Amino acid sequence: MGLQFLKEAREEKYTQAEIAEILGVKRGTYASWECGSDIIPTKQIYTLANVYKMSTDYLLGINPVNRKVKGDELNLDLIGQRLFLIRKNLKMSQLEIAESIGINQSTWWAYEKGKNLITTSTLVALAKRYGYSTDYILGRCKDKFIKEK
Repeated sequence: MGLQFLKEAREEKYTQAEIAEILGVKRGTYASWECGSDIIPTKQIYTLANVYKMSTDYLLGINPVNRKVKGDELNLDLIGQRLFLIRKNLKMSQLEIAESIGINQSTWWAYEKGKNLITTSTLVALAKRYGYSTDYILGRCKDKFIKEK
């Protein structure tokens, strides 16, 4: 993942220790996300995008163009509804879409029903494979597709 965007965004205003405190994690945990040795959880990427007033697509390295997007709190029901709409738009079953992005059907079902928060790796796989904006999937904007300027 394009984690250089995490570092670039942070270095404009914060130290690793300050961002770790905002996220409620240890500095070493944050550093592992920034250097790419571990995957930053969806909840934390959502929080960072709100702190920086940036697009999750940009922070995850999916779109090199940053759009200013501001989200509210994570809403699992809204995320589930968006995942359902994406699957229906693609005319795929839960099994088909799950297999296409490397997860099992029961995991997709839990995401779509709002039971579990979609993981960052699944979010990125879905966005890259089908061109949907991670900000749209996470309920941060109404624009469905990744747009580059």
